[in-house]
Amino acid sequence: MAALALACAVAPGVRAATAPDPRAILEEVTVAERAAGVRIAEGVEMRELTGEGMNFHTQYRFSGIVEDEKHLRWELIGEPSTLTVCDGSEHWSYTRPGVGFHLSTVEATPCPGPLPQFDNLLENLSAISITGTDSVPFNGAAAACTVVKAEYKIPARRAMGGVGSSAIRTLCIDVAAKVVLREREETWGSGSNARSIRTTTFSSYQRAAKVPPAAYVFEAPTGTFLDPGPQAGDVTSAAEDGSHRFGDGVIAPVLVAKTEPAITDEARQAGVGGLVLVSLTVDAEGLPHDVAVERRLGYGLDEEAVKAVSQWRFRPGLSFGTPVAVRELVVAVDFPRP
Repeated sequence: MAALALACAVAPGVRAATAPDPRAILEEVTVAERAAGVRIAEGVEMRELTGEGMNFHTQYRFSGIVEDEKHLRWELIGEPSTLTVCDGSEHWSYTRPGVGFHLSTVEATPCPGPLPQFDNLLENLSAISITGTDSVPFNGAAAACTVVKAEYKIPARRAMGGVGSSAIRTLCIDVAAKVVLREREETWGSGSNARSIRTTTFSSYQRAAKVPPAAYVFEAPTGTFLDPGPQAGDVTSAAEDGSHRFGDGVIAPVLVAKTEPAITDEARQAGVGGLVLVSLTVDAEGLPHDVAVERRLGYGLDEEAVKAVSQWRFRPGLSFGTPVAVRELVVAVDFPRP
């Protein structure tokens, strides 16, 4: 019996190992995220939506910078690929392949939150456990992580129609760095068999990162039209001069021949580049008229943009199959940075 007691005794100065506390792990990640500031991330995101009559799956690579609801650069790379840029005052988006980009203010259309929220991991938490360990390719090497399973009961909200929901978040966490390397989030509404699953795997993730120069500068290929969105009134009816607006029932002209704009010495010496937006009318023969600058860069680039667009040729716009003049068009002219 004495020998057994001696064998079971802990040697002086040696502490018995204690199991990690999953709640403490989530709390440390939450605190780190709330102090994160700018985050720069890359990785892969998979989304699934399943249920009665539903079985949708998408996968994208992502890369971007997230600062706040007014400053963001986010690219989803797949089929199709999308680029979203919010520069503090304007919200731009462009889908490739495509011929149109969108522009609004960040007040009217705040920047989307593309990253999973890791600053709310303790809210509505109903159960939590550590289920094991794993490793994830991260920053070019295999990174070990602790797998934490967290279950949530989200109460009904009047604004959401009075229906509560549940979620299971399975997070693979680098405990030392307080960084989530991979998360699988499954959510469903009360009384519904529809399940939404979002799996995010990071290949890199930086907090408090320094924003690269020109991070929030939007660029679209030269010749890309601004999509004006829904138009008020009857856009299919012609104005007094016979021209139409691009919109329902009116197909935009298509650029078929373009002259590339020249970069001025002044702009090259100043290291200036970016988009000039040019307004124009394209007549029923595909010729540009009333070419003018809508958004300027200066350094002589605005004049070069007008000069180039004036020489472009288009396949004319169509109204129910008939070529028509289309007015109030805005097109991008991109000047690459020297």
